[in-house]
Amino acid sequence: MDTDPGQDLSSPLPEIPGIVGGSQIFYLVAGRAFESKDIDLFIEDYNPLEVSRIIAETLGLEEERFELFKRGDNIVTHIFIPLPGRHILSIEIMSRTHLGKISGSPLFDEVIVVERDGNRYWALSLEAYAVLTASRPEGWSVIDIERFKDMGENINWDRAESLSRSLSMQDRFRRFREAVEKES
Repeated sequence: MDTDPGQDLSSPLPEIPGIVGGSQIFYLVAGRAFESKDIDLFIEDYNPLEVSRIIAETLGLEEERFELFKRGDNIVTHIFIPLPGRHILSIEIMSRTHLGKISGSPLFDEVIVVERDGNRYWALSLEAYAVLTASRPEGWSVIDIERFKDMGENINWDRAESLSRSLSMQDRFRRFREAVEKES
């Protein structure tokens, strides 16, 4: 894992030590962008008001809009950013994945530093994202299957399967992988 805390991660929001999750991983790691309803970040220990303030100041927003809620021990914040044409961008910040915190779990070894568009980011690997998608409590979607089918050549499926075993998610992952390969 290449995540030295002393490393300069000159991201647009350097004050926020977030790990990119969700479908944005496809773009950061492999350069393939898909439409998405929001941007997903994992920040284990954060102050929602402080993060909202930093984003608003960085983007020059006069008004901050966000919602905050808890799912068990997961703190989830949605920050809403107005875009031209009456569109809204939502940033979803979670303090943990549905499998628990990233630190202290096998997922921590799947945090990578990627450079895209002149910025450096921490992101989960494609393999970690595949395991998280496969193990979602609500299940995966047809869109998930299509995206992973498109990205299949960029994913080390054996490494993802090994990760799924270390998280005791191998059965769910195997069914997900079979669904992706069946559609290929």
